[in-house]
Amino acid sequence: MAGSAVAAAPVADAAAVAEAVARARRAAPEWSPLPVRRRVEALAELARVFERRADDLAASIVEETGKPQAEALAEVVVSVELIRYYRAHAPRHLRPRRVSSGWMMWKKAWVEREPLGVVGAITPWNYPLILAMDAVTTALVAGNAVVVKPSELTPLATTMIPELCREAGLPEGVVQVVTGDGRTGEALVRSGVDKIFFTGSTAVGRKVMAAAAETLTPVTLELGGKDPAIVLDDADLERAARGIAFGGFFNAGQTCISIERVYVLEPVADAFIEALVREARALRWDGAGARDLGPMITAAQHRKVSEHIEDAVAKGARILTGGVPEAGEGAIAPTVLADIDATMKVYAEETFGPVLPVIPVPSEEEAVRRANDTAYGLFASVWTGNRKRGLRLARQIRSGGVSINDSLSHYGVGGLPMGGVADSGFGSRRGLEGLDEMTRVRTYFADRGGLTREPWWFPYDDRGERLTRAVLALRARGGVSGLIAAAKRMLER
Repeated sequence: MAGSAVAAAPVADAAAVAEAVARARRAAPEWSPLPVRRRVEALAELARVFERRADDLAASIVEETGKPQAEALAEVVVSVELIRYYRAHAPRHLRPRRVSSGWMMWKKAWVEREPLGVVGAITPWNYPLILAMDAVTTALVAGNAVVVKPSELTPLATTMIPELCREAGLPEGVVQVVTGDGRTGEALVRSGVDKIFFTGSTAVGRKVMAAAAETLTPVTLELGGKDPAIVLDDADLERAARGIAFGGFFNAGQTCISIERVYVLEPVADAFIEALVREARALRWDGAGARDLGPMITAAQHRKVSEHIEDAVAKGARILTGGVPEAGEGAIAPTVLADIDATMKVYAEETFGPVLPVIPVPSEEEAVRRANDTAYGLFASVWTGNRKRGLRLARQIRSGGVSINDSLSHYGVGGLPMGGVADSGFGSRRGLEGLDEMTRVRTYFADRGGLTREPWWFPYDDRGERLTRAVLALRARGGVSGLIAAAKRMLER
């Protein structure tokens, strides 16, 4: 029943968090020395466990979030896809990398990536499996142990992960989960972990960063969004309407990369809006039988989305379809708004609900200007019949990524990094860039010439100075002229 408790989870205090981190640190030496190929094969077995237990995981997600079964199963699929990507690409990416030693040909230089140690991850409620597994999978592939603090609203699916890891044969303790509220999250940030990965609101992200700064704990932050969609006058309007409806209403709009603003060129605005309204009205959201949209996660989130709609209407916006139902605090109908201006909350603030404000604009330049008129910069989309034109506009949008003629689907590609700019945070999850975030670089430099002393070691003399000048000429000029100049410097008296 909506609004009723489905389970209880303990609130871990600082001592409990410290013990979980200690258990993870004790487990790490069994895991981190394994070759990368051994680690990814172990995770491939975890993917097979996920397949066998997919119904259990999905049932847990549905129970705690209320989202449709199809969306819960999608969390399992996306989690498995990331494992599959790393199995194919991580061994090559994480192997030692030779570096040219330049003119010091008798030296050998290389770089290795090594695990951080224990990673702490604080994850939100909207995707309890995907966002936890983004951190767990990437941390484990990189050789770390990991401690996850899920949202207190949706801990159930996340607490299943250590059990599934044991079933897959991973070392005991290498994945830990601590449940609780903000106090538990703060304890994890201050627990001495080697890095914090936080996904959540911009306001809380600032607090996480401030607390981590006290111990110089590095952080990666993926924060809020106000993602724009731009519909050009050459777009396939039916596809654009379907894709934007999906991008705005998936998970009832409770997605950081949801489409929350639509800018459509004026010549096609009426036709596009008609198509979008038609798509929104076709969606099933009221809980009677099959559903396309689930409820708002909490009464507080329901109130926030309702306030955005009511504020817009009070300031002159029109509800073309949807709006807040008179009864109940669960679902909100898929809503399309028109006559939007910049004074409205729904224009500037993250709504995190099934609301699509549509704003006609006179030109693509104005569309880009408005798309960038925000403190956020997470994702965006451009809809056009000309991909070159779409790419040209995409490169002008300030965001962590852009889809052309698509929305949300990119998250199913394990190789694409996820991250934002400005108030949407910094750093990356997923992709090879996510592996880089989970490792530290160690530099190696070895002599293989066997000289008794290097030419530039003490004591300094005229020959050493001539050598320095010769190297400068060689490296500055290059080629034959550099060799000739270097020889002249060495022969000077």
